[in-house]
Amino acid sequence: MQRKTHMPFIKNNNTMKIIIAMLFCLVTLSIPCAGQTTDLDAYKLRVAGSWWFSQPTGSFHAAGNNGSFDLSKDFDFGSYSTFTGKIDWHFKRKHHFIMGISPVTSDKTVVAMRDIEFQGVTYHAGAQVTGTIQSLSFSPGYQYDIIRRNRGFLGFAAQVYMLNTTATLKGIGTLNDVSATRSTSGSVFAPLPTIGPQFRWYPLHSFDRLSLDGFLQGMYFFGYGDFLSTRATLGVRLHPHLNLRAGYQMGTDLSIHGTNDRLGVRLVQKGPVAGIEGSW
Repeated sequence: MQRKTHMPFIKNNNTMKIIIAMLFCLVTLSIPCAGQTTDLDAYKLRVAGSWWFSQPTGSFHAAGNNGSFDLSKDFDFGSYSTFTGKIDWHFKRKHHFIMGISPVTSDKTVVAMRDIEFQGVTYHAGAQVTGTIQSLSFSPGYQYDIIRRNRGFLGFAAQVYMLNTTATLKGIGTLNDVSATRSTSGSVFAPLPTIGPQFRWYPLHSFDRLSLDGFLQGMYFFGYGDFLSTRATLGVRLHPHLNLRAGYQMGTDLSIHGTNDRLGVRLVQKGPVAGIEGSW
């Protein structure tokens, strides 16, 4: 799967909004705040867990061009609930160790509207077929706060997304002219290094319980593929150590080009998020 641009996120309106918000925060945080002496974002450990109502789109191409299927056209995958979490160890004023996790499992059973070939097995039109996608992501990394003020920060993070993605089809399939109940699957493990900005900003001087938070990370891997992850949330402090956050996340915009011995993947997972964040 060849793409027409080396910067896929430029075409995404939600991503552009996050970029503009980060640039605005950069200008705002650069201006000293008179009379503000308390660091509103002081903590040593921060743990966040969010419910994520994600909708997957994309396609999987078997290694060696042995068939493919589309999540939307062939299986009409809808939204489903999953989890995303993050740990932030703020060990020095401008230095962080961060770890993200996002497990995803979803399946859909349909009556095939066309012949679907995957990994050499053909599932004929009219057969009942179950499609399953599984994606597990761990993302350890380091963040440095380029700008840190009493009302927020603008940082730059480098993470390695350890992505394990699997696609499985199960149903009555034909192989070598013999029909039987078959299960075919393909998987790819990809350690993807990414870089990008992260920010948090307390915009209202008269109300320090409200904050904006976001990040944008990605990388283009030339002939291998590309990856993007981004999120923006609004937070309300319920307690000195507890925030309620809600917003929108594009957890993955992943493209891995298939080869004779590697599964090809084009997978986008995005949707609203809401959760709890604790800071100590």
